[in-house]
Amino acid sequence: MSLKKRMFRSNMTILSAALFSLMLIILAVLILFEDSLENQVYAISSTRIEQHAEEVVQIMEKEDIQNPENLEKEVEQWNYQTALIAHGRVLSGHRGEQMKDLAEFFQTEGQQSGQTNIFSFQKATIVSKYLPDQEACLVAAYFPDRSWILSSLSSSFYLFLGAVLLGGTGAIVLLLFLASFFTRKMNRVIMEPLELLVKGAERIKNGNMREKIDYTGEAEFEHVCQTFNDMQSTILEDKEQRAKTEKARTDMVTGISHDLRTPLTSIQGYIKGVLDGVAGTEEKRKLYLETAYEATEEMNLLLQKLFDFSRMESGQMLFHMVKADLAEYTEAYAAQKEAVTDSSKLQIRLHKKEGYLPEIFMDVEQVRRILDNLLENSMKYAMVTPVQVDLSIEEIKDFICLSWKDNGNGVPEEKLGRIFDRFYRCDEARKEKGSGVGLYVVKYIMEQHGGTAEAKNEGGLKISLYFPKSGSGQKNSRMDTKR
Repeated sequence: MSLKKRMFRSNMTILSAALFSLMLIILAVLILFEDSLENQVYAISSTRIEQHAEEVVQIMEKEDIQNPENLEKEVEQWNYQTALIAHGRVLSGHRGEQMKDLAEFFQTEGQQSGQTNIFSFQKATIVSKYLPDQEACLVAAYFPDRSWILSSLSSSFYLFLGAVLLGGTGAIVLLLFLASFFTRKMNRVIMEPLELLVKGAERIKNGNMREKIDYTGEAEFEHVCQTFNDMQSTILEDKEQRAKTEKARTDMVTGISHDLRTPLTSIQGYIKGVLDGVAGTEEKRKLYLETAYEATEEMNLLLQKLFDFSRMESGQMLFHMVKADLAEYTEAYAAQKEAVTDSSKLQIRLHKKEGYLPEIFMDVEQVRRILDNLLENSMKYAMVTPVQVDLSIEEIKDFICLSWKDNGNGVPEEKLGRIFDRFYRCDEARKEKGSGVGLYVVKYIMEQHGGTAEAKNEGGLKISLYFPKSGSGQKNSRMDTKR
């Protein structure tokens, strides 16, 4: 059964049970106090004076009315009983039980002779006149019919009970109708966003993550639907990013496989030339072997990049921080490269401001990997000969900034923001060898040092590396690089 039906049935069941319980309680109270109600109504009704009592008074005041027999002839039409009572006894007239009971409690003392009185005695209407010559009271008594009163009372009670039942039933029906209306309305308020969320989840399950939930209504459900849309957008972005990363990874493997094939073919060719005797002289054999060795270095460099990337992705790249002078280390690196590199191909110039620069915590081996990757990047993509690299080191607030700038053609502005991404290559046609992970490794190593890397075009590509000073360098720390 759906949630909508369960909510409706549950609400209606609870309300119905409450209303019918209330009705049963009301009926139980009425039935329980029925006798008390009857007695109260009976007492009220029995204390009323009979409507013909005044006429009986007028008859009794006639002079010829001196005995019960004469009086009875006049009042029997109204069901009055007559008697002569004195000293607690019925002297003449009706001698029924009700009249005897009246006689026992009837007081003749204090009554004035010739005066007619009307009073109620034990639910009966009594009209009396004192006769001094007989020292007795002439009495006309109306005794109401108890069974008629009870039947009338029962009829009224059951009529009232029926009215209560009818009115209660009508109220229950009306309340159930209103409850049904408002429950259905509340169900629509609750179920509409839930149904939209279910449809949205089914769309995601079927792979459609571009269609969003369009809901306007209750603020709480709007927030839930918007959160669902944000989650859907995050999943879509993650999916697209994973697809791009996977494609880039595939392209990298394909590209590196292609890049490895060239030096491998070169190694095979030159070694085969030596083996087949093509290199007939000692000098030629040495040239062949040197060329093959250079090709193995190129292969080793490519494989090292893959190895570094694998360690980075698995979190197994270790860092050993030591306190060192970045300026001295960079100067030594530049001097070493100039010593082993043909100046017609590469020229490195170091610019260092006068004054003391504080030492920083750094991993010497990883910093060397940064500089090697930047050098390789400049040599491949500067597209000029010779490549001129300007190195500068300066202190900027809480950081020591090492800038690497070449004299190449730079990077197109629309691609500048992506050069540190994994597997990204500005040369999408792969005319130049490269894996697309060199600058990504640079960025990763800088982040592990608590710094960052920035790139911009300035007469060539300029990459600025910001190392935190000693005591302020923490992994992934924020920084202000404004000068």
